[in-house]
Amino acid sequence: MSQFKFTSVLFFKKVFFLCLLIGLCGALWYFFVIRPQQTTDLTFYGNVDIRQVNVAFRVNGRLEKMFFEEGDHVKKGDLLAQLDPEPIQNDLNQAQAQLKQAKVEAENASIKQNRRLPLCKSGTISVQECDDLLMEKNKTAATVLYMDSVVDEAKTALNDTFLYAPSDGIILIRILEPGTILSAGLPVYSISLNEKMWVRTYIQETDLGRIKIGTPVSVLTDSTDKIYKGRVGFISPQAEFTPKNIETGTLRTDLVYRTRIIIDNPDDYLKQGMPVTIKALPK
Repeated sequence: MSQFKFTSVLFFKKVFFLCLLIGLCGALWYFFVIRPQQTTDLTFYGNVDIRQVNVAFRVNGRLEKMFFEEGDHVKKGDLLAQLDPEPIQNDLNQAQAQLKQAKVEAENASIKQNRRLPLCKSGTISVQECDDLLMEKNKTAATVLYMDSVVDEAKTALNDTFLYAPSDGIILIRILEPGTILSAGLPVYSISLNEKMWVRTYIQETDLGRIKIGTPVSVLTDSTDKIYKGRVGFISPQAEFTPKNIETGTLRTDLVYRTRIIIDNPDDYLKQGMPVTIKALPK
């Protein structure tokens, strides 16, 4: 019996020391492996994403002049290109002449109706003739309104033969050349806008607890030593498979969350699609 008690005590001591050893190993693992990872920089990778706009004329015509080349800086309101205005100017001249004619006819109809109005009141002329006079006056007045709108439309079309920059930016592509007969909506320039610049990146699910919207980050490129400051502006609520053009520390089949990093101090060195490294120090 005493031998059995001795064996039991020895067994429980072994179990106790084993549990103690396991707990000690777990504590060491946390303090020397897990905790350092949580307090060091969180590093992930992405590509610069810049807003672009393809500018085009709203009217058809022959491209007459282009004022900028690829790589040129433009400011909002700069004249980029111009169509041959002659055909639309001719349409405007015709519309203005027709408007003048309509005003003359409307004035004549009004004079005729006013002149015969006393005869209508006295019954000297028939009711039908009086109605025809009023109808003619109203018809010519409506024609004046219609031609006035046609003139406004022609003026708008003439103004649309000038193409202006919608925002500050850089000419990426000069798509067409002078002499091209183009249709409305056909792009002439492709412009990279300077208003906003960000980085499109992806983070793993295990790192979601280490950053949040507003977390400050540093953005580094391979081409310059400059460190760009930024912040997390968006984290997708839905997971997706890692795109093939994104390199991560794990397999590309892992589920990740699309994230947008807003760059606070962009410059001309950042180009569309440029690979960058993002470092964040979680609080």
